Amino acid sequence: MSRSHSPEQACIAAQLAAELAGYEAGLQDLLQGHWDPDLYRNLSDAFDRMQLLATGLPRLGYGWTELLISRVELTHALWSVREPARVNGKVVALHERHRALLRGLRQECEGYAAPGGHVH
Repeated sequence: MSRSHSPEQACIAAQLAAELAGYEAGLQDLLQGHWDPDLYRNLSDAFDRMQLLATGLPRLGYGWTELLISRVELTHALWSVREPARVNGKVVALHERHRALLRGLRQECEGYAAPGGHVH
């Protein structure tokens, strides 16, 4: 479905895409053994900001819900690991799914930002 989006939505989408990229990079740092409570808190704060931005882009609803679920699953798996510096196969698989959803949402944001953009 194709439709024009407002300049406000394009701005929100660009901001959300940047936040998604920063969140993904921070999450990668966290999983590469830099288990830092401050980094985890910063990532949680970033996710909260992204959630607020996503509410301004209603066509992201399904993708955002999927991302939220995958974040809960990944967080649970991370807290279940006995040694935070050791990432097991379950964490790796959940992280890959989470990353794929992040990339998908960034692409959806591009649809909002493009003139006459569309979201699938």
